[in-house]
Amino acid sequence: MALTRRDICILLPALMATATGHAAEDSTSNDQALPSAIYDFKDLKVEKSKGRDYIPVFEGTTSNGQHLSMHESGVAPGGVVHEMYSHPGDELFLVREGMLEVEMEGKRSQVGPGGVAYVASNTRYAVRNTGKEWTRYFVFLFGPSHPHIQWG
Repeated sequence: MALTRRDICILLPALMATATGHAAEDSTSNDQALPSAIYDFKDLKVEKSKGRDYIPVFEGTTSNGQHLSMHESGVAPGGVVHEMYSHPGDELFLVREGMLEVEMEGKRSQVGPGGVAYVASNTRYAVRNTGKEWTRYFVFLFGPSHPHIQWG
């Protein structure tokens, strides 16, 4: 079943609410939770390296103690985001433009504009740009924090 962007907008709050079973050990009280905010991309810092970029949007703890972060990434044609690995949090990719190949559980799938990939906690997976143009995509991370791509 293919999910539309509208479906994702409807499902995202439910996913966040049900993800509390993965609450991070470093959770904070409600008064230290991420505040409601508007994020304008023109005000965000872009981290660049050869063939990739990373735009952190926010990271923190929700009012229910769930760790949550969001960033936008870009990867050049033929670029590898990362080879097979896993982490304790859940991850959701929303492709904005271009094409990502996501490999998990022995299967490779192409995810294009408006497409979504969900990777459950501790699932081994790899992500690549197999297209002929830059791919831009949003990443939502739920649960324990894990490091983003190291630049340099």
